[in-house]
Amino acid sequence: MRSTLFSLSILLVLFTSCGKQSSDYRSLQAQNDSLQNAKQKLQEEVDGYFSAMNQIEQNIEKIKSTENTISIQPVGKELDDDMRTKINDDMTYLNDMLQANKDELARLKAKIKRSAFRSSELERTITRLTKALEEETTKVAQLQTELAQKDSLIVKLDTKVSEMGKNLEDLSADNKSKETKIKDQDEAIHTAWYVFGTKQELKEQKIVTTEGLFSQQRVLQHDFNKNYFVRIDARNTKSIPLYSSRAKILTSHPKSSYTLEKQNGNFVLLITDTDSFWSISKYLVVEVE
Repeated sequence: MRSTLFSLSILLVLFTSCGKQSSDYRSLQAQNDSLQNAKQKLQEEVDGYFSAMNQIEQNIEKIKSTENTISIQPVGKELDDDMRTKINDDMTYLNDMLQANKDELARLKAKIKRSAFRSSELERTITRLTKALEEETTKVAQLQTELAQKDSLIVKLDTKVSEMGKNLEDLSADNKSKETKIKDQDEAIHTAWYVFGTKQELKEQKIVTTEGLFSQQRVLQHDFNKNYFVRIDARNTKSIPLYSSRAKILTSHPKSSYTLEKQNGNFVLLITDTDSFWSISKYLVVEVE
């Protein structure tokens, strides 16, 4: 009887152990599958980037090859209509190829900007391709000018190529302006304001208001003095000294995103999760003594 009970006990322990190991195995297997899927998606994304860049590089070589086939020797009446038509077709082809590759490169830049993937090699390649396209645009514009000087009839060739060369500096300036605008917009998005003061100080600046003796005080209702606030970059501000042994946060911020700690007898606001902290309000109001 004792032998039977002992055997049953061993079987029960083994069954429980196997069940736990099976559960752990399934959990690890699920994690592994998730990692494999993420790895595959990242690989597909990276392959797509390099495939697009390789295609752009091939197209640049085609542009160079076409440039070399266009004659820029002095021409006159002996230049027949077929030759002029061929030159016109070649120049149109160069124009279309340059524009198509610029558009593709712009789409690629936008896609990379939205992606979490970062690679210094990828960025260097993008910079090199951008420079190469700008150089070819300049060369094609110069070729257009030389051809026009050799034969007045070629002046009627597609004007887009010439305009591209003439507007190259304008495009560069426009790009810089857009970059500046994007930077300003980015700073504006991540700008926040904070203020701390006594109850009386906050009332004087209309940051805190009450409608009656027993009515609940309200924060940032209207006509409050915005110049009384300190402007900060929410991304980089992790702590705000309050210089007081008493502090009460009046605006709404998730409690899990910050802590109030004393340092040398005075409170300091420590922001542990900046995105969450400023998600409800970009203004922070703290009442101190």
